[in-house]
Amino acid sequence: MTDIPAGMKPEDIFGWIPEEARNRETQQAYEEEFALMQPLTTVGANLTGSGKGKVILLHKYLTELRGGRFPVNLQTIGDCVSHGYGKAIENLMAVEILRKGENESFPALCATEWLYGTGRVLVGKGRIGNQDGSLGTWQQKAVREHGTLLRKKYGQHDLTTYSGKRAKDWGYKGLPLDLETIADEHPVKSTAIVTSYEEARDAIANGYPVAVCSSQGFEMKRDGEGFARPKGKWPHCMYFCAVDDEYKRPGLLCVNSWGENWIDGPKRHDQPNGSFWVDANICTKMLRGQDSFALSNFEGYPSQEIDPRLF
Repeated sequence: MTDIPAGMKPEDIFGWIPEEARNRETQQAYEEEFALMQPLTTVGANLTGSGKGKVILLHKYLTELRGGRFPVNLQTIGDCVSHGYGKAIENLMAVEILRKGENESFPALCATEWLYGTGRVLVGKGRIGNQDGSLGTWQQKAVREHGTLLRKKYGQHDLTTYSGKRAKDWGYKGLPLDLETIADEHPVKSTAIVTSYEEARDAIANGYPVAVCSSQGFEMKRDGEGFARPKGKWPHCMYFCAVDDEYKRPGLLCVNSWGENWIDGPKRHDQPNGSFWVDANICTKMLRGQDSFALSNFEGYPSQEIDPRLF
């Protein structure tokens, strides 16, 4: 197994700040923001039970739009929250185009450095201090209020390739002001708290990926059915992109941001490299941390749009 950056261990690139590790100011900010959020059972009451007994594989839409190869991230600092949300947004874009038939294009992948900066600085206000990491609650607000950017060139800013150095710079010092109006045009318009396997199942069944922040760790090898067994603690963010609720072991498919080969073993349902299935009861354990969100209604890129600012 490889792909985790050379010389680093998983604990070097964890980046979600669990409650027990938050300073007082960070926890207070989390509680204030969380109090404003609506759970999926309230904002999407009509979704309840809609995923029961179904197999829904949202990752296949992203794979198709990327020429048959699912794009797997490889983070190099503790910016996992931005990677979990970035990949969920990419999957949402693909679902809206291919499943829901929206007349939009998929110009490029999501620039995670922008997400990291907006979550930590514009929403988090630097409260975490001199350490990597962020909160899902901050990131879901950031993608709604401060939008997204693509892996493209924006004038002097070349975001074509992920840079952990840029992520750290923007996440600690702040963001380029000249990019704000561009990013504002492409927000995720709706997010909802997800706190159980059943809620995540129903969200995914309706085309809404779930960014999950938790402390649940896993073995770095899939079992004979494609699942990774729970083991240890990972204060980490990933995302759920598929559900199999008809199988003898109901569960969700989880995609990580440590490359394609950090985990090996058998796979099911054409799952991408770097992913693993999670048993339903473990999904609920992860989601009970109350910092995981379903994403919907992305303001995308019209098929005929040519924005000169992208070049």
